[in-house]
Amino acid sequence: MASYSLGQRCKPRGDFRVAEIIDFLTLMKAAFRFSVLYDKRNKPVNLIPSDVHNIFLKKIDRTFPGIGVNVDFFSIPPRMRDSNTVRFEIHTGTHPDEIFIDAYNISIGDGRKVPDLSYFEKSIEILRPFEAFLSEFKNEDDLDSYDRQQAIPKFDKPALIRGFHYLDEGMAGSIGGINYCLKAPAWKVERFCEGVLIRLVPGLFDPENPEHLKIQKQAMKYFKLL
Repeated sequence: MASYSLGQRCKPRGDFRVAEIIDFLTLMKAAFRFSVLYDKRNKPVNLIPSDVHNIFLKKIDRTFPGIGVNVDFFSIPPRMRDSNTVRFEIHTGTHPDEIFIDAYNISIGDGRKVPDLSYFEKSIEILRPFEAFLSEFKNEDDLDSYDRQQAIPKFDKPALIRGFHYLDEGMAGSIGGINYCLKAPAWKVERFCEGVLIRLVPGLFDPENPEHLKIQKQAMKYFKLL
């Protein structure tokens, strides 16, 4: 069964983005239909500004405070994790002078149904990333996405094009510009938020579907990523 992950990458600005993260997590609770969020110690997380800020504050490396903090939350207590678990991997609070970025990732268990993609669109409007995408594990592995990304300094352009892929104006400019993106050989490409949203196929991208893979290859060739 396909296994998906939503990644959102934001330019660092030196604060924890507490308000945005609370709105994002509240939206995702509705999207995945769970009522309680848990930390690594199996304790429920209160999505109120003071509590969320304190969670991040405790994670600061006093020697290197500018690198930001890593915090994981779960839809199910970690001791009970199964194929339905949704994991939120948050790296936030990076200082603009650092080489790192803020990143907000959702790992969706392969037993969990992916929500309507409109929820992910709303999350982009909340977090305002420079790049966001819904990726599929096998597809990422087959296309060597990690090595591709490592070869691109400072996340200057996308490593590949996923089935659902948002690029802000700057990232769109790295592969030809917004107008060029709008003409890409994909099911739907439209102006969205501060850039463009590329949808290769209607619905979820299926890594086992030859037609989906063909469209992805055509799009990546169009953007000179292959």
